[in-house]
Amino acid sequence: MAPDHPEEFVGEDFADARLPRQNWHDRHYTGCNFRDADLSELRTERVVFTDCDFTGADLSGSHHTVTAFRSCTFTRTRLWHSVFRSSSLLGSAFEDCRIRPIEFDEVDFTLVSLGKADLRGVNLTDCRLREANLVDADLRQTVLQSVDLFGARTSGLRLEGADLRGAHVDAALWTSAKLDGAKIEMTQAIAMATAHGLIVEP
Repeated sequence: MAPDHPEEFVGEDFADARLPRQNWHDRHYTGCNFRDADLSELRTERVVFTDCDFTGADLSGSHHTVTAFRSCTFTRTRLWHSVFRSSSLLGSAFEDCRIRPIEFDEVDFTLVSLGKADLRGVNLTDCRLREANLVDADLRQTVLQSVDLFGARTSGLRLEGADLRGAHVDAALWTSAKLDGAKIEMTQAIAMATAHGLIVEP
């Protein structure tokens, strides 16, 4: 059972801290510095990070359940072999991170910046990427079934071989992304043809 008052950490400096294999529950971190910290195999549940800096941090092998990273910074962060379940990355920014392999299960990426990110082969089924920055990101061979991509910036997005069946997208995606070999449904094929100025007749 979650406590009535989560443990609060505000403006704390955890830079270079060695905190591997920790288990954090029902905590709130606001404006905290985790630069170059060792957080490998960290386990979090019902934890909220707001405006925290994870530049250079090692989060490899970590597991996050019902955890929120709100407007956090991930630059050169190691995230491979980590798991995010029923969690949110709302408004966070990722740059030059080591991400794959990784597991996302019902994760909210709304307003997240993933420009140039390498997410090849990642399963993003049922995730929410509304208004996310995916400019020049590499999502080749990804599974994007039933993903919400409304409002996402997709210029230069690589989706070759991706599975887009059931994905909710704006018309702009059909002209701005690279889609060779992508799997789509018939209704999506019609939307794609229309976006390219074709007239579809029965």
